[in-house]
Amino acid sequence: MQKKPSLLVNKVRSGSPGESMGIRAGDRLIAINGSPVGDILDYRFYSADEVLDFTFFREGKERRIRVKKKEGEDLGFEFEPMRFRKCGNRCIFCFVDQNPKGLRSSLYVKDEDFRLSFLHGNYVTLTYVSQSDLERILAQKLSPLYVSVHATDPEVRKKLLGLKHADRLLEKIRILVRGGIEIHGQIVLCPGINDGEKLKESVESLARFFPAFRSLAVVPVGLTRHRKGLPQLHGVDAQFAKQTIKIVRRLQSRFRKQIGDFFVCLADEFYLQAGKPLPAFDHYGDFWQVENGVGMIRAFLNDFKEASRTFPQKLDRPRRYVWVTGRAAGPILKKKVIPRLCRIGGLRADVCVVPNTFYGETVTVSGLLTGRDIVRALQEKEGDFIVLLPPNCLSSDGLFLDDWTVQKIEKRLRRKVVVVREFEDLWKT
Repeated sequence: MQKKPSLLVNKVRSGSPGESMGIRAGDRLIAINGSPVGDILDYRFYSADEVLDFTFFREGKERRIRVKKKEGEDLGFEFEPMRFRKCGNRCIFCFVDQNPKGLRSSLYVKDEDFRLSFLHGNYVTLTYVSQSDLERILAQKLSPLYVSVHATDPEVRKKLLGLKHADRLLEKIRILVRGGIEIHGQIVLCPGINDGEKLKESVESLARFFPAFRSLAVVPVGLTRHRKGLPQLHGVDAQFAKQTIKIVRRLQSRFRKQIGDFFVCLADEFYLQAGKPLPAFDHYGDFWQVENGVGMIRAFLNDFKEASRTFPQKLDRPRRYVWVTGRAAGPILKKKVIPRLCRIGGLRADVCVVPNTFYGETVTVSGLLTGRDIVRALQEKEGDFIVLLPPNCLSSDGLFLDDWTVQKIEKRLRRKVVVVREFEDLWKT
């Protein structure tokens, strides 16, 4: 017999409406108004009504409670963490497969769960999404979703994702957009596989679903030095970046005339690799995919420019800063940021470009720097200075990829370290 879906109540906050209902920690919620509840999304969707019939298990017995609630009222339940679906693909470029041994276990986990895509913006391939999954997405309006496309040609997609059979991606996208689901997609570009005409074909196929398919990011394949036993791939060099920019600009120009939107945007790394200027701020629309490295530097520079209007003319005491970054953004900081900071009286600043020995020199973004590499790059610097770190090199738990902490770096360097989340943090040190 198939086990009924249920959701374990871990805690009921003291004084909450949930406590007065009589539901307590250890109960298993199985239905609301007759609809099965298997995870937090089910709970949120079915508990939106003002009159709720809860069905739950306690000590092996099924119980029922009816409750009236105000619109938007939090009943005070805390549920068990959601168990996410793991990825069954074998993508030839998967970054998780390129992690060295000895890292924390979470860095080896591959998720493929449309619920995490809705909740946190995780990219999913939709390879294993079922018809019932699609129906649930439509019924519960789980929008937007973030989809890893990589290629719309079935054979190319099979090669990239390590699939034996085509997974009907475009058919699934068609169902979702017709049902009112907004989609943001990405293509990880692998030279010689899904580039050139194949890239053009993929972009044009997806643009037909605009505006429901709202944006498409093209990002370069990331290759580390830990690829023993993995398929041979080529990285993005300056010439390839220039060719890709040319292809995408032509598509953008046509889309701008046809649908009034650029639709497809390139990750910043293409422009940096090619030595080309970054597009203007309005190129990125609402910066749909800034967390994917698309427009991240332009957004940063815009925020810096806005914030600079309120910078102090002089500091209350002299300070020297060393701003840590990866090789990709180093020239931008040196040209656009450091000169403006140094106009402030009593402030000295420079940039420390950290070579990535952990993943290899082909990995140039600050978000993949480790504590060890940062210390190695800074330990020979003389004098008294404050270290400035970009927040994207830390996890939500405050850890670098090698499990180092800010406090550990401070102890090793014997210098203060500041994670710059707001520019005003500079004056508070």
